[in-house]
Amino acid sequence: MNDLKCELVFPTTIFVCDLNDYYREQLIDYTRYCQANSVGVSKTNMNGGWQSVDNWLDNSACTDLKRDLDALILRISESLNISEKLKIFNSWVNVNPTGAYNAAHTHPRNYLSGCYYLQTPKDCGNIVFYSPLREKEMIDANYKDFSVITANNLIYPALAGRVYLFPSWLQHGVQTNISSEDRISMSFNVFFEKF
Repeated sequence: MNDLKCELVFPTTIFVCDLNDYYREQLIDYTRYCQANSVGVSKTNMNGGWQSVDNWLDNSACTDLKRDLDALILRISESLNISEKLKIFNSWVNVNPTGAYNAAHTHPRNYLSGCYYLQTPKDCGNIVFYSPLREKEMIDANYKDFSVITANNLIYPALAGRVYLFPSWLQHGVQTNISSEDRISMSFNVFFEKF
């Protein structure tokens, strides 16, 4: 019998990077200030989660983080051979206390979306990415083990200092925070500077 090849086609990319974020404590303080001075907005934040208004990164407290994210986006753009310039168009911070979570959702009218973790106590809830291959679930096999090839969803850990960047059309959500402390994350959307 000849060799059996398995070729991966139409892959979904999730970029993972741990920042050298010496400024994280300052950003947590800034988040607490924003939370104390704004009612926030309700979108996918459930069961007591708080979300800031857009353009959180535009504040001077976020200058170093924005610089790092811009550099990361440039690296991704170069690795994918994208000819258009990519730019962060909006950003917001999420504070999820005990019992809070983020419902499954996508980010329409964007190219990439990202999540950066500021505070992640143990058992604070991880990010879950759902397979875009929904039709596959109609008659799926009973796998002995799940892998990135066979799974219908993948759980990525919430780790302070970590950034995830992924296609905006990829459905994702955040598990319930079962710790006694807040999970704090910052989300953002990236699109082509000139479209």
